[in-house]
Parts: sequence; C-alpha cells; structure tokens
Amino acid sequence: MTQIETFRRWFRQSEFDYEIPEQSVIDCITQKFVGNDYTRIGTAFHSIVETGQPYCVKVPAGIRTFMFRGKPVEEQVPCGRKFDIEGHEVTLDVPQCKVALEYRAEHPQAFHEIREYMDFGDAVVTGCADMIDGLEIRDIKTKYSVPNDKDYADSCQWRFYMQLFGADVFHFDLFIFDGYNPDKHGGDVRGIPLTRREPITVYRYPGLEQDNLNLLHEFLQWAEDRDLVKYLTNKSIS
Repeated sequence: MTQIETFRRWFRQSEFDYEIPEQSVIDCITQKFVGNDYTRIGTAFHSIVETGQPYCVKVPAGIRTFMFRGKPVEEQVPCGRKFDIEGHEVTLDVPQCKVALEYRAEHPQAFHEIREYMDFGDAVVTGCADMIDGLEIRDIKTKYSVPNDKDYADSCQWRFYMQLFGADVFHFDLFIFDGYNPDKHGGDVRGIPLTRREPITVYRYPGLEQDNLNLLHEFLQWAEDRDLVKYLTNKSIS
C-alpha cells in the first residue's frame, strides 16, 4: 500500500505540519525499493513473529564501539541472535526476541503474510497483511521514536486492507526501539529497550469502499497527468 499511501500524504499534506515533496511519490513509483537498517530490523522482528523459529545464529555478549563527540566510546552489549536480511546482518538481543515470540503466542490461530488482490475496474490493488486473526487484521510496526497516532488513523492502508480482506477491525501493533541511533547501532540493536505500545485500532465504517475508490481515482489521474501510468501497467498497485 506504499504507493497509494505516499500519494495520499502528499496530496493531502495540508493535514500535516511538515512539507511532503511530490518527488517522493514519483520516486516511490519509478524506483526500486532499497532497504535500510530501519526496514531490515523490522524484517528480522517480523520473521520471528511469522515463523517462531527463523534461521539465526547465536552471538555472544561483547563490546560496541561508537563515536561520541568525536571520540571512540565502548559499551557492553548482551548476547543475542544474528539474522541475515538480504545480505545484511541484523542482531537482536534475547529479550527483544522474546517480545516477538510472546506476541506470536497471543495469536496462535492467526495466518501470517497473506496477500490479496482486488480489481477496482481501472486498476488491481494488492496488499499483504502481516496477520489475519479471524475477521481482524494486525499490522506490525517497528518504530524508532514515539509515533503519531493520527498518521495511522488517517492512513489509507487499513481502509484498503479492510476491503481487500473483508475485515471489520484493524490493529496497528507498535513496537518501539527506544533510543535507537542509526550511526551508533546500525543493524545491531542489542541492549536497546523494546517497548510495546497499546495498539491503534480502527473500524470499518459506512462509505469506506467509496473513499477507497475516490482516492484510487485521484491517484490514477495524477499518475496519468505526469506520464507515470507506464510504471504501473501490468503491475498491481500497492
């Protein structure tokens, strides 16, 4: 749902207190997605929730070295588990892994990583749900600062997912690596407190399908006006 959501945030950016460049929407459509430490850490966490036993390697406790005010600083880091994410190393500590396992155990009957497609007439829209638990969808978000609840409540992701999967309730489950610094930690988040927030829950409402259709038409018209439809042809819009 990245393409449509990125467009929505730009198209309706008067709702935000920061500027969103149109180029970010164009890049989302025309450029191949390239992961970073943020997304790879999230992928490692997801893999634990999805499988319960993803392939990983035990890592002993050790020392982390980083620069602070121009000088090298060392700190102890606990033992953990190292994951290979697209050729990049991601390391979580044992308590962080347990957070993912405990969350998985709360939903023993859930289906994981389910993709669905729907033909809206002018385009086929696709989305992949992290978890389907009965008539409820759960979406896992690993965050690195305190999130803005409004960003999730206003997003189009849950609206399209409810229509795609026939769900009535959607939960954003937020897990925050409190104090993460990309320059200091990179892909090794051992020792960082992992806090689980109360979920942000949204519900199906009358007119949801029409709201989705209106937004999709706005997106397609914008793409046509900027000669971007060729990047969407023969591909499902997400």
